[in-house]
Amino acid sequence: MQLQELTVNSTTVVFTTSDNDGNFKKTYEKPFNETAFRELIDLFEENGFLQMEESYVPQEGQPIVTDVGTLEISLLEETRTKTVTVDPYYSEYMPEGLQEIDATLVELRGYALSTSPEEAERIAETWIETSPTYSFDGFDLKLESHEVIETFPEQHILNYTFTSRHGGYGNRTDQIVTEVLTPHSIEVIVSEGAVRSAVIDGEWDEIAQRPLEEDPDTADNTTGVSGAEGDLVEMKYPVSEEKTPWDSWYKEGNIQFIKAPTQAELIVAYYGTVYDIEVSDTQTVEDCDPGYPCGEFYIVKVKENDSAEMRDLGWTVFRND
Repeated sequence: MQLQELTVNSTTVVFTTSDNDGNFKKTYEKPFNETAFRELIDLFEENGFLQMEESYVPQEGQPIVTDVGTLEISLLEETRTKTVTVDPYYSEYMPEGLQEIDATLVELRGYALSTSPEEAERIAETWIETSPTYSFDGFDLKLESHEVIETFPEQHILNYTFTSRHGGYGNRTDQIVTEVLTPHSIEVIVSEGAVRSAVIDGEWDEIAQRPLEEDPDTADNTTGVSGAEGDLVEMKYPVSEEKTPWDSWYKEGNIQFIKAPTQAELIVAYYGTVYDIEVSDTQTVEDCDPGYPCGEFYIVKVKENDSAEMRDLGWTVFRND
């Protein structure tokens, strides 16, 4: 079972995640202070956390929610300890005071996962300077633009320029290269404190160390693109009046955005957080399958090795012909 754990004290906020075997795989840490921590403790006291029931479950007449996990909130102090469980984790099962506490903890989780603009630039520049292309013969690295996409966690898209003393990409040791000053641009995407994508001149994947190009082997009317994360497959999901899994997930308070999210932002956040599936290029189009009426669909791109799981989750391959 996957586990997410948020720990807050007077100096730090630490968020950790585990794999299905319970082994911790990622840790995110941000500084905290005594004043903010005291305010958090006051919030627990003002909402009567110590007087709450130890467990909250669905009551008669309430909807039954599945596949959302269990919430445990613990207050640990020298003279008192209290743990409250909500199973399954659904806001309607909580009293109002517990909802307020949970919402604050969700915000702190977002803070732990966040990357400041200054930190994103430091991460990107350190990564570029040690990457094969730049470290071989690059110089004069300059930041040209920095855009923040308000997903959860946020994504930083940074564009840099630099110059190489030779043509080509990557580590060109022992290669015959042209000795000519060559200008380059590189787009780097930083999220959750790490570089997720890096493309030079729109044609070279600096992470995978290979050109970006269409893969001729994907000639079955699906859309395949070779990149840092491998071949991508376009998939579709019908737009309907019924509530989607990501809408239900959002309503249950599993994620918060700075402003009301778009469907594209929710889809990316939902599949990335719940299933660890990277979704990109989300759009809405009208599609007509032979023998069926035309309809509106959400279209996304996922890695080819994630497409089988997406099919299990109700998506089908989008045939753009």
